[in-house]
Amino acid sequence: MKQDKNGPLRAFALVGTIGVELAVSVIFGFWAGRSLDRWLHTEPWFLLVGVLFGLALGITGIFFLIKQFFGE
Repeated sequence: MKQDKNGPLRAFALVGTIGVELAVSVIFGFWAGRSLDRWLHTEPWFLLVGVLFGLALGITGIFFLIKQFFGE
């Protein structure tokens, strides 16, 4: 019996991974920016930069994940 390469279970796993990857990268950016702000007393600038950097990193990771999923 031939198995579907991109079956529904793999699609659910992809959606779950996308959510986790984006959340973790934004939370890490938030934490790193907040820590730098506390250390350098520059609130809220590094927090904003950290969140935006985490968001950009998460979107890039999602792009490569989807690219790998579809095999292109």
